Amino acid sequence: MKFLFVCTHQIQNLIPLFVELNKKKEIDFKVLYWDKINQIHFDPLFNQKINFNIDYFEGYNFHCLLDGKNNTKKISKILNKLLVSFKLVKYLLKENSDVILVYGYYFPHLITLMIAKLLGKKTVMRSVSYNLGKRNLIKRFLRHCYYRFTNLFINEFWSVNLLNTEFFINFAVNENKITLIPSSQINQEFVFKNNEEDFELIKNKTINENNLLINKKILLYSGKFIKKKRPIFLIEAFINANISDEWVLLLAGGGGFYHNEVLDLINKKKLKNVFFLGFKDLKEILVLYDMSEIVVLPSDFGETNGNVLLEASQFNCALIASDRVGLYPEILKNKIGLVFDAMNKNELSAKIEELTSNNKLRQKLQKNNLEYSKKIQPSYAANKICEVLKKNEV
Repeated sequence: MKFLFVCTHQIQNLIPLFVELNKKKEIDFKVLYWDKINQIHFDPLFNQKINFNIDYFEGYNFHCLLDGKNNTKKISKILNKLLVSFKLVKYLLKENSDVILVYGYYFPHLITLMIAKLLGKKTVMRSVSYNLGKRNLIKRFLRHCYYRFTNLFINEFWSVNLLNTEFFINFAVNENKITLIPSSQINQEFVFKNNEEDFELIKNKTINENNLLINKKILLYSGKFIKKKRPIFLIEAFINANISDEWVLLLAGGGGFYHNEVLDLINKKKLKNVFFLGFKDLKEILVLYDMSEIVVLPSDFGETNGNVLLEASQFNCALIASDRVGLYPEILKNKIGLVFDAMNKNELSAKIEELTSNNKLRQKLQKNNLEYSKKIQPSYAANKICEVLKKNEV
């Protein structure tokens, strides 16, 4: 069975999944990218050039319709989407895949689905879309029309989580067409190639460069300093929390519109238990997860799955998330963390107090999360995908 996965560009948490799918003898797997992003590229949300320090193309078959983008913002430009749509049509007319999956409801993917159906292909939707957020009547109507129309050309819907399943149902998808396949994530095995010595080397380097962290317990925020992520909201809640001096808040990532404002807040208040480490590549981020007790994501509307929470789950971390993060129903259902009302800063402070002071609760959540992490391993998702393809003859 020939299986084509259509995706905008190289997305780090998908690469290990592609490598695992490429190992499956029962499918002939290939990824079709709109654009090839340079290893070092400008990210407008980080507002800087970044390099995640992984190989985006080793271990699987792929083709890029366009080459050499050095800025991810260019991908979403209207002219680029029109050019991609044209090239997608040309490619699909020559392509002989049995199954075509599109990742997301982008306009070029609607064109892909329509062409695929005309050619008699089976089609699959994989997205991280939710129905959270406030929208006016016009936006709700346009979403209603676009998603329902697009869904007419899709045979199967592979949901990443409970809110994603609810999204599909809200836009007239029959529940029998929906299969839950949890979102797979970057893991230590892929990033470090089972090189434990390299992992320990980076860990020791991180500790040596930040000796104030010695004998401290870490609550970690990893992400951009942008509006929906709300880093200042988190810092203020952390300051207001009544916790012991052994706890520190680490901020990794940065950049974005609020970058200077965050640093000014730390410096102005002379916070001795809040540290900004700057942008970190994936090796460094995984080490920080391993060093941390808790990972927090206080996002407002606009947050998707919350990949940092899933990445951290494999490193024995407990989680704190707002009820506007896509993963929050799984956090509650699987008892892997605490969820707070996104509009209530005091409630976030209370959750921080509860989880830092209650060792028994924190250890229970960490244990549950370590077990949950088995379901977001790339090998688990690849096995599930092959199982679904065979079962449904998709």
